Amino acid sequence: MLKRLILLLIVFSIFQNAFAQKNTTEYEVAYKKAIQTFKNGDFEKAQAEFGVLCNNRVESTFVPYSFYFNALSSTKLQKYFEAKTTLKNLLILYPNWSKKDDINYLFSNIAFEEKNYTDALNYAKSISDDSFQDDLAEMKAFYINQIQSTKTLNELSAKFPDESILLEKKNKTTIVPNSQVISNGSIKNKTYFNFGLLLPLAVETLDPERTRKNQYAIDIYQGMKMAKNVLLKEGITINLFTYDIANNTDDMLELVNNESFQKMDLLVGPLYSESNRVATAYCETAKIPIINPMSNNQRLLDEYELVFLAQPSAVMQATKAAEFVRKQPFLGRNTAIYYTDSPNDSTMAETYRQQMEKVGYEIVKFEKILPFADDIGNKLPEKKVSHVFMATSDKKAGLSMINALNKKDVMCPLVTTAEAFNSSNLSNGTLAGREVYCLDPEFVDIEKPIVDTFRKDYLSKYGVIPSYYSFHGYDIALFWGRILGRYGNNIRKGLDNRDSYKDGYNLSGFNYIKSQDNQVLPFTTFQNYKFIITK
Repeated sequence: MLKRLILLLIVFSIFQNAFAQKNTTEYEVAYKKAIQTFKNGDFEKAQAEFGVLCNNRVESTFVPYSFYFNALSSTKLQKYFEAKTTLKNLLILYPNWSKKDDINYLFSNIAFEEKNYTDALNYAKSISDDSFQDDLAEMKAFYINQIQSTKTLNELSAKFPDESILLEKKNKTTIVPNSQVISNGSIKNKTYFNFGLLLPLAVETLDPERTRKNQYAIDIYQGMKMAKNVLLKEGITINLFTYDIANNTDDMLELVNNESFQKMDLLVGPLYSESNRVATAYCETAKIPIINPMSNNQRLLDEYELVFLAQPSAVMQATKAAEFVRKQPFLGRNTAIYYTDSPNDSTMAETYRQQMEKVGYEIVKFEKILPFADDIGNKLPEKKVSHVFMATSDKKAGLSMINALNKKDVMCPLVTTAEAFNSSNLSNGTLAGREVYCLDPEFVDIEKPIVDTFRKDYLSKYGVIPSYYSFHGYDIALFWGRILGRYGNNIRKGLDNRDSYKDGYNLSGFNYIKSQDNQVLPFTTFQNYKFIITK
């Protein structure tokens, strides 16, 4: 990347000098200043300066270069989503720009950084200029040599059989199991199954006189204990072993080398990235499933085929939202898409845009917003749209969007996340006359008989009303206990069998058919002072 950048700067400097003989416009002065800022390595300032210059209304040959260097500055700052958005705008506004190979090279570099290897190699493949080939080979070797997952290498080798660097890396990467790790090849003959719960229980806070920091972890565990009794009546025995694991790699490494731990048939957690990475590597060696009970990060699924998300990922939620919208009688084939600050918000928004573009929707607006009515109002489209989509994890954003839509008299449906609203502050009057639909993976339908029964049993056993996490832990243990009890170590066969999903659960259930990502997502709407399932 560095050699490519040096060459670009040399070419662009020559380009600048060609204009030096002419009257220098105000835009060109600002552009040259921004280039110097970039050369000085002040990428934060350079991004801001080039951002101001990304104005396609200006008649200057420098404008597409401003877009490019704005994206390059964002890349240097590891703001990859912003970089990709800028590059896409550059391609839309200047489809005939002569530096398309440079754009694809930067797209490839960003995709490698994000470990999106398929896109990275596809972008690299699209570059035909011979002058790029040495740099491409060096970049591919650098990133591919960092891949440790045999699953990822196998998948990439199948997709790109002509990439010699993949074959070399695949041949070098061999998994040598720890001799102490017990193979679960005979799991189907077992009469019981050991579940290792790697949760941040923070046992030092279990004293009733102290505030419990991680009550949600305790609730998950207590819900799983309730499921254990139900499974026993079905002839399936599970043993729950709890391990107080936070984000500590050393603790996790010590645990996986413990002989008793190596008798686990399934892991739930850990909830933190560093300890989760060690646990996933262990599970790949031991060939047992690992369930992520709370994360919606799809990248966790890349490393190993028996990693599963209990909640649908941000990507899956956006995909299901697009499917939901296409079934609604919304008027029109266009949309405005907004997102707030978190990485999951931008991931969801970008996936939704891609899904809607695939089916021919026009994206009238695609904007990052602050969760305030004034900022949102300034970015609402002038053009009428079929619906507004907002990806957010900010509880202020929902009412702010409603207020902005009301002020601008925009009456189209709003599709957003349940996290956008603080339901305790909502009233029927707030959303009067509005169609609002929420992606709601944590929805608990208290009117379901099974939920009512569980609430009463839980209250009787623990003396408190169950939280969402209690329901969630119960469902996870029940589902995976049944999969292991019925299919043993042939987990994929069980997950791809539709009969596995006929049992009832407190929440909305599971669907892992040809997937490691839960494909079940409830959609709710607000009626009579509460959220209910959308009919």
